[in-house]
Amino acid sequence: MKFLYIVSSPHGGSTLLSLVLGQHRLAANLGEVSFIPKLLAKHELCTCGEPLAECATWQAVFSTLAARSGVDLRRFPYGLFLGDAIKSKDGSGLIDTQYQTRRRRALAKIRGAIDTATLFVSPNEQTLKWLTLPSVAASIRNTIKIYESAATAWDKQLIVDASKLPRKAVHLYVNDPDRFRILHLVRDGRGVLASRMRYMNASRAAERWNHYHKLTRRILHRWVPASHRRVLRYEDFVAKPEENLRGLCEWLEIEYSADMLDFQEKQQPHSAGGNPARFSVSRGIGPADDRWRSVLSAQQLQCFERVAGPLNRELGYE
Repeated sequence: MKFLYIVSSPHGGSTLLSLVLGQHRLAANLGEVSFIPKLLAKHELCTCGEPLAECATWQAVFSTLAARSGVDLRRFPYGLFLGDAIKSKDGSGLIDTQYQTRRRRALAKIRGAIDTATLFVSPNEQTLKWLTLPSVAASIRNTIKIYESAATAWDKQLIVDASKLPRKAVHLYVNDPDRFRILHLVRDGRGVLASRMRYMNASRAAERWNHYHKLTRRILHRWVPASHRRVLRYEDFVAKPEENLRGLCEWLEIEYSADMLDFQEKQQPHSAGGNPARFSVSRGIGPADDRWRSVLSAQQLQCFERVAGPLNRELGYE
């Protein structure tokens, strides 16, 4: 049993990649596991179209998890702490206002700041485990319980989580390096900017993209050996999906299957959360979304260049 954790900025292509990987007969794409409590509390839909708590396929996972943990998330969505995956008020997606109180948002910021400092201060894995906040450690244990419950309930050998959170990726890896692999998925920041400007101004969108990938690169390089982490560009994946999937399968030590690219005869996927595009995966893999070339103004492009241009070029985008 192995786990693949995908680290990616919002609108970075992780929903598409995880859905494709989830079509492998040995794999299951869970979607965004860190958001499962909110998805259940807000009655959001599984990719099959049913509310997640009522999806017949997920019933087996929740029942297996309840037997292992003593908590039935269908009845108590926040009964297992999975980390501070709180939607920003300037972001997209439904917000659970009853749970996402001002106090909890403040606590999440404090916990995040302490956790980031710990990842940079700790000299080795043993010290990191010792210094990790108890709440963070609990979120890691509970997340792995969900992975294991899904693998058991669905009889799968590879579990894919597209939750995107870089600090959580490191903690998961350090907790169980033999079973975890971390994939850093990147997309041209200008494309991300164009997508996020529906609910965020250009300056903030560029700053968030720049901060996210800088933090991801620093902590993954520090804590995850090169053989257990991999970088993939979204544009490369959609341009040559078979070639890139073969490389990923070899890295994950599973046999490549052409079925991953067959969207016509596959059963309905069952993933939690992610881009709304997950409901139309049957259309297959289209060309890279480069609408930014026509929708971003010269001023917005200058803003992005000032804030994030150097990093964008480091990642291979001119």
